Amino acid sequence: MRDYVLIYVNGKRYEIRGAMAYSCLADFLRAELGLIGTKVVCAEGDCGACTVLVGRLHGSGLRYETVDSCIQFLYQLDCKHVVSIEGLPRDGMLHPVQEALVAHHGSQCGYCTPGFVMALAGSFEEQRAADPDRLRLALTGNLCRCTGYLPILEAGLQLEPATIIPMKEEYSSGTMMEDLRQHAPDPVLIQASGAETRSFFSPRQLDEALDFKTRHPEARVVSGGTELGVLHNKKGMAPPILLSLTSIPDLSRITCTDGTVSIGANVTWTMIEAFMKTAVPEFYRIIIRFGSPQIRNVATLVANIAHGSPIADSLPFLFISDAELEVVRQGSSRRVRINDFYTGYKTTVLAADELIAGVTIPLPVRDEELKLYKVSRRNDLDIATFGAGIRIQKAAPIITRAWIAYSGVAPTVVRLRETEAFLQGQHFCEETFQQAGQMARSEIEPISDVRGSRDFRLQLAENILQKFYYDCAGAEFEEVERVH
Repeated sequence: MRDYVLIYVNGKRYEIRGAMAYSCLADFLRAELGLIGTKVVCAEGDCGACTVLVGRLHGSGLRYETVDSCIQFLYQLDCKHVVSIEGLPRDGMLHPVQEALVAHHGSQCGYCTPGFVMALAGSFEEQRAADPDRLRLALTGNLCRCTGYLPILEAGLQLEPATIIPMKEEYSSGTMMEDLRQHAPDPVLIQASGAETRSFFSPRQLDEALDFKTRHPEARVVSGGTELGVLHNKKGMAPPILLSLTSIPDLSRITCTDGTVSIGANVTWTMIEAFMKTAVPEFYRIIIRFGSPQIRNVATLVANIAHGSPIADSLPFLFISDAELEVVRQGSSRRVRINDFYTGYKTTVLAADELIAGVTIPLPVRDEELKLYKVSRRNDLDIATFGAGIRIQKAAPIITRAWIAYSGVAPTVVRLRETEAFLQGQHFCEETFQQAGQMARSEIEPISDVRGSRDFRLQLAENILQKFYYDCAGAEFEEVERVH
């Protein structure tokens, strides 16, 4: 077991011990290493000025993804390679992305520019073509107040992929790879003493994690750490005992058998995004609005579930899919239906010594209509005012079963059982969904807050069911037109 975090930064090796391991990556880069090209503006992971690339062991090499360094702690980066803006140029020459931004006037004050450079460079790591939609998606986590996005997008579209050497090839040192692979199997326990005593444990086996949680039931489980990073930066939150599951290989898999997908606790939103794009395109549309690529590259679905926010983007889909959680403790495990998991605002049936190992989701079948909705002030990178998941099973014109879940209307996500019961046996028609919408209003008790009023949410609850009907009827009409 090691008492330090091993990190490479721009190809240089660092061992991080004690209290330093609890620092955020941006502070380490700027204050300790003098790499001030990485900027910090919002300190919340919203603006992207602090974007860096992080290489994780993957197959025979490293896979690089963009990350917001302001909300990543050093203890999360064991056996990883960080590339900052200073690590892009080679032999005194600008990186092709930097040259393109200069040529297309993509920078004015320059404060956001390093983040845009890193985001654009990261977008060419896996997909080599300069596709407009993909580039827009890659830049949703980066804000610019001066230039506007058109010259930045033009710079990205003009890039010749052949001129860009991916980081996985640029930094392919056998010495670094051997070092990371040699250290990766070791559990890490870092203890820091001072004004407050802190402990961080990163096991490599689930049994080790369960033993630690039994001995330290108060331990805070940290995954992507995006929420904890914000709370640390804005409110000084520093949990004394931390447990990470991210280095347990068995929890990092997506498996699909017999129409059911199982997603481990370590599986990031980016991994789920890739799977759902073809498996459940409707959920994919919601996922790409969940945070930014920098967030999705580290945040996990299971952490989103455990956090228990009543406006969590994943929950309406999970509720109407009747997903189940695999809950484990030392010596036993149990299955918990997600519809039974929450007992109140951010409270669950999870015991202090239990962990969520994964979630199992039955996938939609062919005779079902599935629609997911998120209402927010901005399309991207925003908290939902209201969310809905609606799933209808029908035989010809008759609805045989209905599943409806709303978020943002109560202390927890709500299943609308009375509305579901009303819909069963009804004709799939406009009048049916008008009546269902009126009934849905009576099943919720929303409040007014900064994102919307009670009356606004009540109206959304009614209207969304009519929108569901129009969306489904319109899709059927388009299909008939296409066939004929």
